[in-house]
Amino acid sequence: MKSLKLELPGRHAVGWAIFILYERAIAYNTYGRFPDVRAIVVYYLIDIIFFYLHAHVVLPRSYKGQKLQYARLVVMVIAEIAAYILCKYLYYIILMYLQIPPGIIYVNFTIFIASFVFRLVYLLGLSTGYWFALTTIQNRKKIDDLERSQLQNQLEHQELEKTLLTAENAYLKSQINPHFLLNTLNFLYNSVSKFSDKVADSVMTLSDIMRYALTNAAEDGKVRLEDEIEHVANFIKLNQARFSQRLCIDYSVAGEPGELRIIPLVLITIVENLFKYGDLLNETNPAKIMVNIDGNELLFVTENIKQRNVREKGHGIGLKNITERLKMYHDYDLKIEENEQFYRSALTIRL
Repeated sequence: MKSLKLELPGRHAVGWAIFILYERAIAYNTYGRFPDVRAIVVYYLIDIIFFYLHAHVVLPRSYKGQKLQYARLVVMVIAEIAAYILCKYLYYIILMYLQIPPGIIYVNFTIFIASFVFRLVYLLGLSTGYWFALTTIQNRKKIDDLERSQLQNQLEHQELEKTLLTAENAYLKSQINPHFLLNTLNFLYNSVSKFSDKVADSVMTLSDIMRYALTNAAEDGKVRLEDEIEHVANFIKLNQARFSQRLCIDYSVAGEPGELRIIPLVLITIVENLFKYGDLLNETNPAKIMVNIDGNELLFVTENIKQRNVREKGHGIGLKNITERLKMYHDYDLKIEENEQFYRSALTIRL
């Protein structure tokens, strides 16, 4: 597997700046002081190097063709841990030599080692998620090119859309090894659970989300409605963990899904739009996600106050894609209410 290219370095720089400021704010709130700037720069430079080393060197080189070499991955991860601890140890030695006070004083060497093993496991988890997201994005681009060049104007509109979906699923299956991802998340869960139940729970939720997204639908192209609803709940749960339970979202489910079936990843597309463009920190006007099941009819409603100063115009491409898919499988009705401050969608599907 080829190493993935680093794209949009400006966004990476902004992302790291936010991450560092967030951690420094927590550290200041805990210890009541800021460490020397020189110590902070070197500390995070080591973290950044190992983050990209894992995503762009270790994970790609753990593949031979399209098969994951587990033994090689384990050896390389152990080497990463050893190298990381060595770098941090030398970092502290140099700080002491230059008489620069470190941010944290460790009472003994065992705590020092345990602290940085946990720190690296945390970074490797983030790096694996970044690698998977980058892989998915680049595969999506390849799929789009393949669809435009090979399938356009070959069939009538309905047959063309079905062929595009089939080609996309086959291509993703050939490019992504779900067993590798899920096994890696399981490894991270077992490692992190010893130190933090909250982080371990988030890793498990992410594993459930990825397992569902990579699970093939049945021959009829559909999945259980109950699984689709659970996928939405897991997505909300994971994002609440990311933002320390500060997101203002009212999520409710009424009715029983029973054995009803739906094409996959329809509801989550609408929810992703809400997360991308909605003001989710507004306690006065929380966002709403409502699921109502009445017989064989599903009503899925989202309401949200819009974010201010959103550069991209939202709720367009994603909704267009799901409506085109729904046309082939379900009788449905989609109503949109929107103004400069407010957005509401109501999707009714007969299953």
